[in-house]
Amino acid sequence: MLLNITPTYDVMEVINTFITTFKLESFFPYLLGLVTAVICGALIGVERTFRQKEAGIRTHIIVALGSALIMIVSKYGFFDIVGLADHVNLDGSRLAAQVVTGISFLGAGIIVFKGTVKGLTTAAGVWTTAGIGLAAGAGMYGIAVYATLILLVVQIVIHKILPVENTSTTAVSMKLKDDPEAIESITNLFKENNYVIISSSVEKKNDKYYCLFTIRAKSHINPDEISNIFAGNDYVLSLSV
Repeated sequence: MLLNITPTYDVMEVINTFITTFKLESFFPYLLGLVTAVICGALIGVERTFRQKEAGIRTHIIVALGSALIMIVSKYGFFDIVGLADHVNLDGSRLAAQVVTGISFLGAGIIVFKGTVKGLTTAAGVWTTAGIGLAAGAGMYGIAVYATLILLVVQIVIHKILPVENTSTTAVSMKLKDDPEAIESITNLFKENNYVIISSSVEKKNDKYYCLFTIRAKSHINPDEISNIFAGNDYVLSLSV
């Protein structure tokens, strides 16, 4: 037997409810959660932007803001449905739980694979930023702020302390002339300019060498700097970073 729980609405009541939702006192706690999420996301994004990472200020703000909004809707957006009948029960965490799954797709897009994996830390930071947004949306402002501070400490301090964290890697693909000394010349130039070759692959095709080098440096790797290093090398036909 199907129960008819279709609600009936008074037009004026609906209009008054609509107007009421724009009054500051009716949504101030929600707005506070959104603002807290935006501030926390911005702080994390600033650090990532200064380090020239894949996701910057806007990405982190949008992730935190969206997560907070979803959490607010998940907690408070279904009161009218619950009031329709006594047998209607809702799990307020179900909608918010989808953020954890959904943010994984964004993280996968941040991770770049081109001879080496990049963006893992930034992707993990975006995932954590989503959690911070959820906390802010749930009204747990202190937890959101403290989590932001902890994340910033992890990303900034550890980056400065640990030598492995204080390096960057990238992939350089080249097309070289068919000359026995070409590859040796390229590897020597990398070493002379303080680049460590982590891995390399060479394929000979159509009387040309097609090489892929994965290199590491102690600071941010500038693609223009790599191009300038090999600009005067007679063996290099083309290069991309």
